[in-house]
Amino acid sequence: MKKYLCILLFSIPVVLSAQTQYTIMNYNLLNYPGNDTTMRNPYFRTTMAAAMPDILVCEEMTSQTGVDGFLNNVLLPAFSGYEAGIFIDGPDTDNEIFFKSDYFTFISNTPITTDLRNISEFKLVENSSGDTIRIYAVHLKASSGSGNEQQRLAEVNVLRGVTAILPPGSFFMVTGDFNIYGSSEPAYSALTDQSNPGYFVDIFNMPGIWNDPAYAPFHTQSTRTRQFGGGANGGLDDRFDMILMSQGIIDTGGVHYVYNSYIPYGNDGLHYNDSINQPPNLAVGQEIADALHYSSDHLPVMADFSFESAVPVELISFNAELLNGNVQLNWITGTETNNKGFEVERSDDSYKWVKIGYTAGYGTSVSDHSYSFTDKDVLEGKYGYRLKQLDFGGGFKYSSIINVNVINSSTAFNLEQNYPNPFNPETVINYQLPSNNFVNLKVFNVLGMEIITLVNRYMEAGRHTVKFNGDKLPGGVYIYRLSAGNYSTSRKLILLK
Repeated sequence: MKKYLCILLFSIPVVLSAQTQYTIMNYNLLNYPGNDTTMRNPYFRTTMAAAMPDILVCEEMTSQTGVDGFLNNVLLPAFSGYEAGIFIDGPDTDNEIFFKSDYFTFISNTPITTDLRNISEFKLVENSSGDTIRIYAVHLKASSGSGNEQQRLAEVNVLRGVTAILPPGSFFMVTGDFNIYGSSEPAYSALTDQSNPGYFVDIFNMPGIWNDPAYAPFHTQSTRTRQFGGGANGGLDDRFDMILMSQGIIDTGGVHYVYNSYIPYGNDGLHYNDSINQPPNLAVGQEIADALHYSSDHLPVMADFSFESAVPVELISFNAELLNGNVQLNWITGTETNNKGFEVERSDDSYKWVKIGYTAGYGTSVSDHSYSFTDKDVLEGKYGYRLKQLDFGGGFKYSSIINVNVINSSTAFNLEQNYPNPFNPETVINYQLPSNNFVNLKVFNVLGMEIITLVNRYMEAGRHTVKFNGDKLPGGVYIYRLSAGNYSTSRKLILLK
């Protein structure tokens, strides 16, 4: 009889108020469309189908033809509900915004002129809450040197002149390709200067020069180490692409940043000065790593934001457990409004989703209701599950995704991703042994120097847990490596300070 282990990698936390969560992504498309869309579009499609942002802000868009091509050939094949905002053809390359029209209504694109490129103020309204959000898209002056730094500062000062007169508590952010090399740059200081209204908040505390292996998880340029198709080719070593937020978004209520959701998409922190598709990539699969490598010289950055609103269903919890080889999904709703029911979807690659079941809802209710669905006879592998909540008017909303790893515990080793990750100062590491073995579990820095030995003894078969405290270590990326018999594998952990 086979024994199975179900590892729950992610679950939806308890919801204390009715909120809808959206993903906003920024992506420098590298001179799009250029002359090679036949080659690049399939790679862009792979990335967009996997990430599925609700709002996508782009730099280096060159024309309305490019906007139409990216919408029709990249985004709409992934999801039929995308629309494009108004494009304004200014000096040099330009910015553009795409969005899911079920969730957002486009209001305006207002160009903010500088001596170099335009800064774009995109204004949208979230359909459920009615909240207005302003997204400023920038592509600041490139290259190092004091002269270029002063030009970036001049561009930022123009932007700060606009945001300084917005009402207190406004929901706005700036995103794009900043071409900033570190926290001491005048442009960065001007953006984050809290002595005057209209400032932006960087959720990461990253003092000094960012071209540093300690900051490897945050680098976005370059995805390549060889020259092709234009762009830079120095490997991942610069944090040029960012999302900075207003104080109104950092504070709770209204539009709010979802803690620990900000990522440079595809960056596992282990490709410093290397191409993003050099195997292995622990953040994404090889197909997506290749897509990021061949489509642009920048990685996209993305983060989740919640909008407090009267949503059809308040989802209190959503989790999974393994029962007799089957994955059982359980979820609880607090209130329901016009809720027809839930379609259950599964994916084995986070790319293609398949409906595997349906559970009817309770219409309109103010009482808690528990639901359950069993995915039977699941084979070993990694799966994602999500709920598609349907209302009687034809509308729908997706839940967050639960990732489940089903392995045959009688025959397989397994080293799990530490949780939480990033962490400060303590995290938990779990590992699975199919038989009694001498186990060695160590932590190294990115230079390969041993930091600490967590386990070095004979262990019985089964699942084991060990805690790691990084209180006395500097922030950065570390590697933990498990060796047992002929088995050896590594994962990365991120200590944020």
